[in-house]
Amino acid sequence: MPLNTLKDRIRPAALLVMLVIVGAATYFEFIYYGPPSLYTVVLWIVVVPMLLVATVKGIRSHPLYQPLMYGGMIAIGALQYLDGDWFILAGLFVIAGIAGVAAEIRTRMNTTLEAG
Repeated sequence: MPLNTLKDRIRPAALLVMLVIVGAATYFEFIYYGPPSLYTVVLWIVVVPMLLVATVKGIRSHPLYQPLMYGGMIAIGALQYLDGDWFILAGLFVIAGIAGVAAEIRTRMNTTLEAG
């Protein structure tokens, strides 16, 4: 996808709102609460792109969108668990991510079988 079509597909208002949310959350996570752990930094590297991609029109129709989102959920859960916080929430993220990946595989297998 050329960058000029991506520029046309970004929703400016949604991007502005998401940047404000990410900026405020970054301030609280990294400055207000003190120095972050390594897991928090890696978690931020996973979460911020997932949030920013929501500001692009038509992204949900991309074939890799759902698998990457579910994989991101698994990564978020694993990092939250390793960070030592929110164990139940971390477990829910991992379970939801695995269920999503399984559903995506099942859907693609059914589509392949019906087409063939």
